[in-house]
Amino acid sequence: MKKIFLTLLALAGLQTLVAAQFASPTMAGFRSMHQSLHTAPATLPDYKYYLAMPHLDIRVDNNFALNDLFTPDGDSLSLDLSKWTSANTGPLQLQLSQNVRLMDLGFALSRKNYVYFGASVQVNQNIALPTGLLQFAEQGRSLDMNGLNLDVTAFSEYHAGMVQKIGPFSLGFRYRMLNGLANLQTVRSGLNLDMSSDSIQLNTDLEMRASNLQAQDATGMPLSKEFPKISSLVPLSENKGQSIDFGFGYTYRDKLSLDVSFLNIGNSITWKSNLSTYTSKGQFLYTGPIINMGVDSAGNAFQGIADTITSQIEEKLGLDTVGSTTSYTTSMTEQMLVHLNFRPYKFLGVGLIYRRPLNEVKLFSDAAMFAPYVDLQLGKLLSTRIHYSSSENRQSLGGLVALRLVGLQVSAGVESIDMFSEQSSTRFFQFQGGLSLCFGYRKPKKA
Repeated sequence: MKKIFLTLLALAGLQTLVAAQFASPTMAGFRSMHQSLHTAPATLPDYKYYLAMPHLDIRVDNNFALNDLFTPDGDSLSLDLSKWTSANTGPLQLQLSQNVRLMDLGFALSRKNYVYFGASVQVNQNIALPTGLLQFAEQGRSLDMNGLNLDVTAFSEYHAGMVQKIGPFSLGFRYRMLNGLANLQTVRSGLNLDMSSDSIQLNTDLEMRASNLQAQDATGMPLSKEFPKISSLVPLSENKGQSIDFGFGYTYRDKLSLDVSFLNIGNSITWKSNLSTYTSKGQFLYTGPIINMGVDSAGNAFQGIADTITSQIEEKLGLDTVGSTTSYTTSMTEQMLVHLNFRPYKFLGVGLIYRRPLNEVKLFSDAAMFAPYVDLQLGKLLSTRIHYSSSENRQSLGGLVALRLVGLQVSAGVESIDMFSEQSSTRFFQFQGGLSLCFGYRKPKKA
């Protein structure tokens, strides 16, 4: 068991090195990338028409870095969980988000009116490993799993939006239809283990619920190792939801602009399809020596006491899987984003982005943040942004770049440059990139 917990911990740390939300807040007002519409809905893109090719965005947020858990030991590293447990009482948290944009299309109906449509698939994973697990991995004896959390959500999104400019003002609105593909959610995580030289006591009160992790038979019972058919999930499943984004903008003489956006308003997905509940509730007590001889005097293998205890725990406290008819709802954090930009010259702009949650923070990465930035533009060919973002969880320097070659645009962005050079100390990894066809550069109307 101890090896399993250490493996989980190591995998969580490795994710920081290999993994990294579609249209991050730092894209606000970066009109050379049409993805900025997803952050600031009142933004008019620079191009009259765009067609986005498949685009990948990968993001990882941790509340820990590798050097919080490991110490140098010669030419290698050694696990030192006391560095974390002595300074923190909360769990280790890992959040992984992967978004694949399947299609995005936008075009100007007129100089002052823009419409766009799109579809994407997103997978969000949130893992929390409690401090009690870390202490057990290091010291053994007792284990308290209070605070353990595993949430996984996969959904597809179909959206339609428009931007309308009225004099110096602009209004933006987007409706998103959400289609739940699969979900796994922790409801209760009670697990306490106390071991001594002559006794083992284990108490469990675990419950997890899921949708579409297992297909079900005609009576509603989950079928082992059978998954729902893809045709029952896409393009639409029984798990339906919606979300609304809208924004307001004001521009003064093409030099000073202010945007206020409200994102994920009223969002939720109601899960109804192939519902399952996984539970473990009970107690196990063993008193006596723990001996596992392994082989008898003749060299024949046999099941020792330790193996017998393990099998009894699995029999009495193993997860029970049952079908469920009770639907449940999940949601994301609603956000407000304020963007201020000053452009003294056509090639140079400076600004500030501020985002804050409007309701309960679902993920620690949704915490309030602000980001000053500088934009540089080389005609229609190249647009760049350097930004510094800061929140209670991290500070990072990142950038965006959009290169246009005839009608083909190559765009990329990172939220933390340190992730390339300071992997052991970074708590954040994000990269997004893709190709788009962009035509008809929009020129501002002359006074």
